[in-house]
Amino acid sequence: MRINNIICVGSVFLDNIISLESIPKKPIKVKAKRIEKRLGGCAAAASFTVKKLGVQSEFIGRFGDDDVSNFLKSEFNYFNVNYKRSLSIKKSLSSQSYVFQDAKGERLLVAYNEKKILVNKSLPKFSFSPKKTYLVDVHWIEAACYITKKTHNKKINCIADVDNFKKNKKIEQIVNNASHPIFSETGLFEYTKIKSKIRSLKYLYNKKNKFYGVTLGSKGVYWIDNNVIYHCPAPKIKAIETNGAGDVFHGAFATFIHKKKTIKESVELATATASLKCTKFGGIRSVPNYKLVKQFAKRIKTSIVG
Repeated sequence: MRINNIICVGSVFLDNIISLESIPKKPIKVKAKRIEKRLGGCAAAASFTVKKLGVQSEFIGRFGDDDVSNFLKSEFNYFNVNYKRSLSIKKSLSSQSYVFQDAKGERLLVAYNEKKILVNKSLPKFSFSPKKTYLVDVHWIEAACYITKKTHNKKINCIADVDNFKKNKKIEQIVNNASHPIFSETGLFEYTKIKSKIRSLKYLYNKKNKFYGVTLGSKGVYWIDNNVIYHCPAPKIKAIETNGAGDVFHGAFATFIHKKKTIKESVELATATASLKCTKFGGIRSVPNYKLVKQFAKRIKTSIVG
């Protein structure tokens, strides 16, 4: 029986990538340089990252009942990532996004989720073992709530990707129960309503003494642990594609936490993984292996900032 060491639960998308020279500032007709379809989604991309870094992974999410789901499942099969406990919602469209990406790697993203998938309250059977690590995103909020509560009670590591949400009691439960909640920059402000990232992290820590992190793209990662705030800068790179970098970071961070690395080591290695991914075109296929990550991470130096 295969043991799935890191279980990634949440969203899966078909990403339609449209490459442009630049993103127009007003409505005009432009020619695309390239069009490509890929597997995307926070937890889905994280599961591929885990696998690429050498740890067995499983994805659990919600698929529609259409040709898109067939393509997405074929990608999981190709990379040998288990998805069999995922739900298939009958007579519904799978989640999709259109990503308009410019020559500098920056993008405009438009996402679509069918209501029939979002309102489905069904959950698959989950198993909780100290030998496993969970990663959740808040796009499947019922699953994230359930998993973070169970992992908290059983003292199992659970990384929560906290982004694109409306603050409510369920989000608060996820943040409180996850062992490692990591916000996006906008997510941290939405949650705390404090503009300063350092004061935001201190505010969270004073409410509950544990790890909290925030990813800031090219400005790196800040986190608080044991009442000390750290900054891991992002190394200078020539960015080709930034779409999905945050998802790769979360998957890599979960991998290194699972491997018993320190938080500092995990953040630095995850930053290296996401940065290297941004130097190539190709989505999940551009995630680097551990050998490359380990070498690249030597360029990264974390500092104490508060």
